[in-house]
Amino acid sequence: MKYFFSEIDEVTLTFSDIHVNQNGMEFIRIYFEHPNANGFDFLESSLPALNVKDSAGFSQDDTKRLLNYARTNAFLIWEIAREEH
Repeated sequence: MKYFFSEIDEVTLTFSDIHVNQNGMEFIRIYFEHPNANGFDFLESSLPALNVKDSAGFSQDDTKRLLNYARTNAFLIWEIAREEH
């Protein structure tokens, strides 16, 4: 399931439920989306690693800014995900 977190400068951040990988580590998928003329620019990553899984339409500077935003708000995203679980 996806949960809304925020919208800043027409970029929406949503996140998934908490998942567990093969090593037993918890992670949350995060998604940034921004409307464009043909649909959406997007960036998919996960917490806590913040590695880019998939992306289209965002510049390297945008990506750095968005991942920094996710890093800054990670504790809130984890807290909300735990409450929703």
